[in-house]
Amino acid sequence: MVSIPAPAQTLLGSDAVAHVWTSNADGSPQVSVVWVITQADEILFGTNVNSQKAKNLARDPRILLSVEDTERSKRGFQRHLLIRGRASIEPGPDPVLMDELAMKYAGLARHPLALRDSPDCVVVRVMIDRISGVGPWIEQEQPLHS
Repeated sequence: MVSIPAPAQTLLGSDAVAHVWTSNADGSPQVSVVWVITQADEILFGTNVNSQKAKNLARDPRILLSVEDTERSKRGFQRHLLIRGRASIEPGPDPVLMDELAMKYAGLARHPLALRDSPDCVVVRVMIDRISGVGPWIEQEQPLHS
């Protein structure tokens, strides 16, 4: 498992949403937007057990998350964080996690969706295999050549 560097922790701690890629049974991509939170060196989000992403992850745990930063690199590229990993699905609702996500993203003390207390709610826990993208979470940018 890869540790999350401090600059990536900062971005993941912001209100930037994550685009989550999973693989459908036919190999085509399935992409959705999720609210994420970090816990140690893992990334967590909640979803419905019947969602396509949960079904895909139950069959194939490979996952890719993309988080766009609000800043540009010194070279002018949009900074973004890419996380490749493996997901595990934890059954049962986690109202505390869902409320933490609601506070982080919407300033609400209680998650607005019924998913919060639903027995169909699951927690997806992402173990990181690789971090890449454009930004301070990777090795220093190569200088521009003249």
